[in-house]
Amino acid sequence: MGCLNTDDTFISPCVKYTLFFWNFLCWMIGGGFIGAGIWAFIEKNKYHGITSLDDALQNVSIAFVVLILIGIIIFIVSLCGCIGALRENVLLLKIYYYIMIIIFLFLIGLAVATFVLKDKVNDFLKHQVLKDSLITKYQDDRDDQAVIDWVQENFECCGVQSYKDWNKNQYYNCSSSLLTNSLRCSVPHSCCRVQDTYKSGMTNILCGRNVLNSAGDLSLIYTQGCVDAILSLVFSAKNLPVVGGVCIGILLPMLVGIFLARMLEGQILDQKERWLRYQG
Repeated sequence: MGCLNTDDTFISPCVKYTLFFWNFLCWMIGGGFIGAGIWAFIEKNKYHGITSLDDALQNVSIAFVVLILIGIIIFIVSLCGCIGALRENVLLLKIYYYIMIIIFLFLIGLAVATFVLKDKVNDFLKHQVLKDSLITKYQDDRDDQAVIDWVQENFECCGVQSYKDWNKNQYYNCSSSLLTNSLRCSVPHSCCRVQDTYKSGMTNILCGRNVLNSAGDLSLIYTQGCVDAILSLVFSAKNLPVVGGVCIGILLPMLVGIFLARMLEGQILDQKERWLRYQG
C-alpha cells in the first residue's frame, strides 16, 4: 500500500526507484570498467614513447579491449534504464529491456552451446584462438604473460593443448637459433610443479629446463593442456552446482531488471491512458 496509491497514480515509486538505483549502480560499474581499461592502457604505455595512432594500436592488449567494451555496453544500457526510470520515458525503457533481453538470450545460447558442443568449443579454443595468439606472443606482452602464468599455476596445466605447445615459441623451441638463449627446450616456470627449487619464495625460471627434449624429465612439470584442465573443472559433476550458481547470479538480476522495466512501462502507459480519458 505504501508503494502505490491508485487514487493518485498508477506508477509505483517502489518499482520506479528500485529500477533507477539498480541501473545507477550498474552505470557506475560500467564507468569503472571503462576507466580501469583506459588507466591500465596508459600505465602500460606511458614509458613506450607512443607518438602516433599506429603505435598506440600496436600496444593495445586484448584484455584492455574486452574490459572497455564490456564497460561501454554496461554504461550505455544502464544509462537508458536510469533515465528511462527517472523520467518515466517509455522509449528509453523499451530500448533498455530489449537490449537486456538480447543479452540474456545470447548468454543462455552461449551457455547451452558450450555444454552441447563442448568438444567443438574445445577444439576451437585449442586450434583457432589460443595457441598461436598466446603461446607465440608470451614474451611480447607483460599483461598477457601474467594471465598465462596465473592460469598455468592455478589450474595446474601447461600450454593450450599440452606442454608441447611451447615449441611454437621462439625462445622455448628446441631448434631456437638464439645462441645465448638459456630457455631453449624449456617451458615457463609457471608450468613447474615446484618453482622455488633454489630458495623458498624465489622463483626458478629454469625449473622446466630441457623438458621439451625427448629425454626430459616430465615429472617436473604439468603436462595437461589448460583448455582441458579448465573444461574438466567446469564440467565436473562436483562443480556443476557452483557453475549453476554463478550462472543464476548473472542471469537473475537481468531478469529482475527486465521485469521491473516492463512493469514500469505498463504503469506509465496506464497512467497516460487515464490522463487522456480525463482530458476527453
